[in-house]
Amino acid sequence: MSLFTDKEGGGNLKISRFRISVVCLVLISVIVVIVARLLWIQVLHPERLIAEGNARVLRNYHYEPARGKITDRQGKILAISIPVKTVDADPKVLHEKGIAKDKKAIAKLAEILEIDPLELADKIKDPSRRFVHLKHYLDIDKAKQLQEIAKDGIILNDSYRRYYPTGNVNSNLVGILNGEGVGVYGVEQSFNSYLTATATTRSAHKDRYNHVIENLGIVKAGANGGNLVLSIDNRLQTIAYKALDDAVKANEAESGCAVLVDVRTGEILAMANSPSFDPNDRSHFDIKNAKNRAITDIFEPGSTMKPIVALAALETGAVNWKEVFDTRPFVVDGKVVRDSHAMNTGTLLDIIKYSSNTGMAHISQRIGPYKIMEMLQRFGFGRKSQSGLVGESAGRLNERRTFWSEIDKATLGFGYGVAVTSLQLASAYATIASGGAYHPISILRVLKPPAATQVANALEVKRMQVALETVVAAGTGSKAAIERYRVAGKTGTARIATAGGYGKDYMATFAGYAPISSPRFAMVVVITAPRAGKFYGGVVSGPVFQEVMAQALQLYNVPPDREINEEN
Repeated sequence: MSLFTDKEGGGNLKISRFRISVVCLVLISVIVVIVARLLWIQVLHPERLIAEGNARVLRNYHYEPARGKITDRQGKILAISIPVKTVDADPKVLHEKGIAKDKKAIAKLAEILEIDPLELADKIKDPSRRFVHLKHYLDIDKAKQLQEIAKDGIILNDSYRRYYPTGNVNSNLVGILNGEGVGVYGVEQSFNSYLTATATTRSAHKDRYNHVIENLGIVKAGANGGNLVLSIDNRLQTIAYKALDDAVKANEAESGCAVLVDVRTGEILAMANSPSFDPNDRSHFDIKNAKNRAITDIFEPGSTMKPIVALAALETGAVNWKEVFDTRPFVVDGKVVRDSHAMNTGTLLDIIKYSSNTGMAHISQRIGPYKIMEMLQRFGFGRKSQSGLVGESAGRLNERRTFWSEIDKATLGFGYGVAVTSLQLASAYATIASGGAYHPISILRVLKPPAATQVANALEVKRMQVALETVVAAGTGSKAAIERYRVAGKTGTARIATAGGYGKDYMATFAGYAPISSPRFAMVVVITAPRAGKFYGGVVSGPVFQEVMAQALQLYNVPPDREINEEN
């Protein structure tokens, strides 16, 4: 019995040892397999693991919406942000993929990027670098071509390039952006905060090549830039720019500007400058051509100021329309005051019609500078307009001056001793056109015009309109006349002030409006330093006024207010 038991126990022991051996062998095999797998994945072939890990990297990235559009009153685009790509490279990946050493691939990439192949090769030559900037703006179609050649080594990000479809025509008014995307000059600067978009922050899984694997949602919401509708009519702006630019070149002038205002609303319909610049090509950019001279440059307005001085005198009762003035040359403080169109005597109408300096000098001396300053301020001189444009000058009235010599009192009557902007002068003539009612000036389209402020006696302004019509019909402004339309206006010719006095160059100005029966547009043309032999405002600036005003009246279907038989 005991032998049987011992034998049975020995058999069980052998079976138990065998089982243990099998289990150990299995465990060892499993461990070997796991280790081998780990070696295979982590050492010999780690690409898949790395890819899976990279695919799970959580990253935040920014998406900036487009800057707001700028359009004219008709919807014509003046500035727009076009989607483009910024191009960067990962030299390490380009070397790993063999692209960095492939001359054909480098040549093709350089061609697309519009850079020298040697320059590109130099930028990506270091295989240890992980980031190199290649191009700031690249069209989307060309960006796709890049990725076809080097998908992983080329990094593309969304961006925008500002484009100005009208080029030189509106550049001084609209302005440009700097390298940081911030508006400089013109409307871009004036309304930068409104036009600027706010970036949206998104969360996403990205791989090592910065490719989005999975969008996880918005972390911080942004906002689109606001769209801006200007009061400008690009059709009139184009006409004004061409006429002005032609006149500046023909007269060999230093510069020029033209401002066209809607008399009824105070809206600026055109604001042209010459010389200008191409906002889409900065290779020849000259900062001196970037300013908007219509609001930045101040000048002594010359005889264009005579109607307003006369209105001040009429308001005081110091003069009347029937009085006859001595218009012969006379001496004041040792200096001679004379007329370019000599006459011995004349009424106030004659003084305006033939632009008599001597007549206005007598009137100015009679009423004194402070009455004149008061009237000029009412017309908007000496302060910035409400145009909304940054960089606008307030001009200079010298209203706080305590002493005025007799010669200064005299010359004030024909536009010396004060300085104004072209925009201020255009606004003033729009006020005359509207019967002495001042409308706030705006560079933005006005849906509901603000109420006007009466700043001068309506009856005297009406009489002044008659005098201003004679300037164009038979006086110094005849070159501003428009067929079948009654036009009012005033010429201005003033020497340009220099250090210690006045130089040899002139400011040639014409200011006016049409049609007289129901005024619609007021316009000022200023040409600085014409040097081709002509310098009078009526001769140099008058034709520009005529060309632009005539086309404006036609475009807006303003009915003629002069019969054909009246002209004969």
